[in-house]
Amino acid sequence: MRKFTSFLFGVVLGAAAGVVAASLVSDDKVKEVKDKIKSNPNVEDLKEKYDNGTEILKNQLASFPKNVEDDSELKDFDDIVIDDSEPAETDGKSAAESASDLENAEKDEDDKAADDASAAPTAE
Repeated sequence: MRKFTSFLFGVVLGAAAGVVAASLVSDDKVKEVKDKIKSNPNVEDLKEKYDNGTEILKNQLASFPKNVEDDSELKDFDDIVIDDSEPAETDGKSAAESASDLENAEKDEDDKAADDASAAPTAE
């Protein structure tokens, strides 16, 4: 609680000091300082460097590739068949047949892909 009280006291004291300082400085003096800042070559140089840096950063961010939504997983999901039926045979023979069928299906797909690749025209 002591830290909070110290913080609150510092805020009040800082605000009061700011109000007093603002009331002591005339409007002409404030305008003069603003004009000096605007005409200062160092400030202009910093502003130009900042503008160039932000422009470079914008260009770098724009050069990143956009997100591409890959729906290949959804297309692959169409090939998946969920079979929740009870197996007809429990001696393991149906599992071996299923594995054999799956292996043959994969070979057929590989053969088809190889045929498609060989039939594709070449650009010469």
